[in-house]
Amino acid sequence: MNREDPMTRWTDALATLALAIALPAAAPSSAQAQAQADTTWICFAPTSVEENSGNATKAMDAARETFTSYLTGPSLATYPLKAKLESQVRQEAKQADCPYLLLTTLKHVQKKSGGSVFGKMAAGAAQQGAWEAGVASGSAAGRVAGQAAYGAAGQAAYNYAVAVHNKDEITLKYRLEKADGTVLLEKEDKRKAKSDGEDLLTPMVQQASEAIATTVSKS
Repeated sequence: MNREDPMTRWTDALATLALAIALPAAAPSSAQAQAQADTTWICFAPTSVEENSGNATKAMDAARETFTSYLTGPSLATYPLKAKLESQVRQEAKQADCPYLLLTTLKHVQKKSGGSVFGKMAAGAAQQGAWEAGVASGSAAGRVAGQAAYGAAGQAAYNYAVAVHNKDEITLKYRLEKADGTVLLEKEDKRKAKSDGEDLLTPMVQQASEAIATTVSKS
C-alpha cells in the first residue's frame, strides 16, 4: 500500500491555500448580488437635464450625488445605471435585478446669464453652515451629518448652486417604478430662487427621497 509522504501532503495544502488567497473574489453581477438580505436596492437612472445655462453636467452630478446620499441607509441603497436612453435604462435595470427603478428629470429656467460672486458666496456660506452645525453638535450623528453635507453630495450641490440666480425656476420630476413597470410614485416639485446662489436642489431631493423611501417601505 502506497503512503503519501507527510511533507508532500503539507506542501499540497499550502499550495491550495495560496491559490485560494491569490484568486480574487468573483465580482457581483447584479444589484441583488451586492445587497444584503435586508437591503432594498433602487436602480437610479442618470438624471435627464433640461436647462439653458450650460451647466447640464453639474446639474446631473448634483442630482446623482444628492439622491444617493439621501437614499443610502441601513435598509436602502441605490444602484447607479449608466444608460441614458429610457429604453436602455429599463434593460439595464432588468439585468441588474433591481426591484425598483427611479427616473428623474431636472429643469432649470434661468432669468439671467453669467456668474455671480454673491451667488458663490451665498452657496459657500450655506454649505459651511451645514458643516459647522454638524461638527458643533454633541452627537456622533450630528457630526456625521455635517461631514456628509460637506462631502460629495454637498460639493456637487454647491457647484450647481453657484449657477442659480434670483428668480430662477427649478423643476424636479421623479417617477418610481417596480421591476414590472408598475408606477408606484410620480410627482413634480417646482421652486423659485429668492437669492443668487440659493441651493434649491437639496431640499427638493430630500423631500422626494422621503416620499420614495416611504413608498418602498410600504410596497
